[in-house]
Amino acid sequence: MVERSSSMKNRIVTIVSMIFLAVLCFGGCGNTELEERNFPLAAAVTLTKENYQMAFGFEQLKDVADEKSEKENTSVLLAEGKDCMELFLHADGENPGEMDYNHLKALILNRSLLEDEKQLGAFLGYLEEENLFSRNTLLFVTEDEPDQVMEMDTVLKEPVGTYLNERIASDERFKDSEAVTLGSLFRIWENENENLWIPYINCAEDKMILEKYYLMQGRTAAGKVDRETGELALLSEQKMKSYSISLEDAESVILSNLCCSYAFTEQNGQVTETVTIKADGKYQGNRELLQKTKHRDEKLEDLHTDSQDENALLEVEAEIEQTLEEKMDAMTEKLQQNQNADGTNSYYKLGAYARDIYLQFQKDWSGYRKNLTVEYHWDVTLVTSP
Repeated sequence: MVERSSSMKNRIVTIVSMIFLAVLCFGGCGNTELEERNFPLAAAVTLTKENYQMAFGFEQLKDVADEKSEKENTSVLLAEGKDCMELFLHADGENPGEMDYNHLKALILNRSLLEDEKQLGAFLGYLEEENLFSRNTLLFVTEDEPDQVMEMDTVLKEPVGTYLNERIASDERFKDSEAVTLGSLFRIWENENENLWIPYINCAEDKMILEKYYLMQGRTAAGKVDRETGELALLSEQKMKSYSISLEDAESVILSNLCCSYAFTEQNGQVTETVTIKADGKYQGNRELLQKTKHRDEKLEDLHTDSQDENALLEVEAEIEQTLEEKMDAMTEKLQQNQNADGTNSYYKLGAYARDIYLQFQKDWSGYRKNLTVEYHWDVTLVTSP
């Protein structure tokens, strides 16, 4: 009961903030009462052979504020249209209140829309031209239908938009600036030569699963990949603050202070990218090894270490580095074979690191990917704390 009350209080605080902002935005500018407005927190969009279909999920402000209310606090609105204008006009027409998109937290695109370049371009163009959704709206991909996604709030016990926002915000492994948003999709649509790893949603019977990624290469939909492949690619792009790997005997290492450097060479049309990744690693599960690491840290100031302890640590570091390099090689091979993908997003960096090679492949991103070899070198130093 205490947990439910705490959750309800948090949602009331969110609603009060929405009301306050709405008053600031609309006070004196119109006669629409606040209770007559709807604030969608999430939107899911798909593409059929005939039209666009969209579902919105939003909370009923008066019911959320009333803790004694037995009514469902969330509602789902469905709309469809042959084009984007008709889609949003239908949404406004079906809704008894005025739609206010200023608090939209999550946009979930069905892969059917991502894989139709023409229709996706039209949809993005309309959103940008009409300035309907904020560019910092979180972006996700799914194969589930819009109404199925929005109805997950009954399972999650909170609005889908709020849940997804909290999931992304609570994952401290990623750099704060690397959240995938609608603005990210606008950017790669304009640049056409950058990777975007979009979190992939699967709606199960009793939970919402985020264990895969969907790769967009510029305007090309490259398909979904497993979680480890996507995160290793993101790590190689220096978009993660920490990463955990498993070793033998159920032991693991938490990597932090990740730093990547890149170098490029070209010979006879074949490009080699060398990615060097330095990291601190905290070993989990082996007390003896942790004690040796602590002794090493303490003795570094005296420039003196026990040779046996040091050799043991160097052996473990070498094992970790080999494991990581094998994982990175497997990731690169999998992406090249299945998606013809440049997993490290090297083409995007090429202009800054190797201008001559960039000019050689400037108009042939596909040819560049086919002739790319990536080599990884890890340098892991065991520490007592990440």
